[in-house]
Amino acid sequence: MTRYVIRRLLLAIPTLLGVFTIIFILAYLMPGDPVRAVMGESYRRADPATIERVRERLGLNDPWFVQYGRFLGRLVRGDLGTSYVLDQPVAEVISYRFPRTLQLMAGAMVAALLIGLPAGILAAERQYTWVDHTLMFFALVGVAMPVFWQGILAKMFLTQDTYGIALFPVAGYGDGALIYMVLPSLVLGTHLSATIARITRSSMLEVKPQPYMVTAVAKGLHRWRVVLVHQLKNALIPVVTVVGLDVGYLLGGSVVTETIFNWPGLGRAVVTAINRRDTPVILGTLVFGALIFVTVNLVVDLVYALINPRIRYE
Repeated sequence: MTRYVIRRLLLAIPTLLGVFTIIFILAYLMPGDPVRAVMGESYRRADPATIERVRERLGLNDPWFVQYGRFLGRLVRGDLGTSYVLDQPVAEVISYRFPRTLQLMAGAMVAALLIGLPAGILAAERQYTWVDHTLMFFALVGVAMPVFWQGILAKMFLTQDTYGIALFPVAGYGDGALIYMVLPSLVLGTHLSATIARITRSSMLEVKPQPYMVTAVAKGLHRWRVVLVHQLKNALIPVVTVVGLDVGYLLGGSVVTETIFNWPGLGRAVVTAINRRDTPVILGTLVFGALIFVTVNLVVDLVYALINPRIRYE
């Protein structure tokens, strides 16, 4: 197991290097002048010599490959740079914002599993009935509906009395109470719950005719015990794969969700940094997101062995 983990980490290095390179190139080619972010309102009143001194201090006059080398050198040392606007290390920005994004992602994952797994199991058990067709119709709608549209509908019908019921706060983090997290989590988790429902149904139906299922039924075990203990456990690997891959979706979806609901997470920090052309924050948060995605996929691979004892990593 240890050798497998080390091998996977070594194989991930070229991938991460490619991702970091693409991120740097896109940030380098982004229109706008980072000096504006540093100088703020004083940029318009500053003389060209002052602007040039700021550019020289930030290293913006260096060739792109020099800036790229400096960027990689900082990454090796664990230094993500300093925000132009906040004058604060990017690592501190991430350490403050990421726990809130993680909180939102965890809520979305819980909502997705609580909705998607039962829907997929029930659809498989009632295959080709009106229950199956209804659940899969809503799953299709959930997959097709964009996150921003779900957020708008949720705020319209669940946060005020004009068109719906005022059950949840309109936006914000408040004092961190659970009530503020419920609606953003549901919106972020809807797409994933629909995907989980469809994958669970398909995987459950694939497992159903297997010999061990026939044996479990022949032993006279209760139907739902057969479904939940024998059938679901062997159908979980595709679901775990989807959940692991959708961590990237949750990170991307959190950008939209956090913006709509004014949630102080990492996604909203990226949007603000892009608007302000705060390049260190953009680079640092995207690099951090790439590392999280690679780590989660490694964990998913290890979880396979826990779900299915026949899988062993040498």
